[in-house]
Amino acid sequence: MNLFHEEMPNPWLTMWRRPRETVRIYVESGSNKWLWLLAVLAGIKLFLDNADAQNVGDQIPFGSIIFLSLVFGPLIGIFNWYLFSGLFALTGRILGLSGGWGDMRRAVGLSCVPLASLMPLWLVKLVLFGSEVFTPETLLLDSSLWLLGLIVLFYLVDLVVGVWYLVTLSKSVAEVYECSAWLALALILVSSMVFTVVLGFLLLFFV
Repeated sequence: MNLFHEEMPNPWLTMWRRPRETVRIYVESGSNKWLWLLAVLAGIKLFLDNADAQNVGDQIPFGSIIFLSLVFGPLIGIFNWYLFSGLFALTGRILGLSGGWGDMRRAVGLSCVPLASLMPLWLVKLVLFGSEVFTPETLLLDSSLWLLGLIVLFYLVDLVVGVWYLVTLSKSVAEVYECSAWLALALILVSSMVFTVVLGFLLLFFV
């Protein structure tokens, strides 16, 4: 038996290359180490990503965006963690697959490693580009070809890691379901779409 199986793995390293093995050890040991921190960091990243995409800097001061990300980002991360863990566990139960909510929470939480690992990249973006990250007007970026190339590189890295997050999530959920990663990916997409449609109808009728 190798060292990876004898000791608790460091998910910040092992989830990139061996997500299924990492999830299996976490499930077998019942460990929750790092899970809350991963959910919190992923939530802050998602909040900042959304603020970037929506150009909220036109309406909200830069400092307020940072403050709100630190207040609501963790709540969003924890809410998403519990929500999608429950959704995937329910889907598995309906289809007769293995795995309960607790195991799925570990799998989904560990899958946040790629997202959480991008937080240092966000810190660099905030230091280098400041409020222009959240506004359509980018005077600083437009005046420097080097900075413009750097921000493009950052977005490309974010895109690649985002795709790898989906791969990691599929493999992690597959380990709990005890099925292939492709089947897990299909179930993730279908259950997410069904949930979105149902939520849309509820909001349509009650809001």
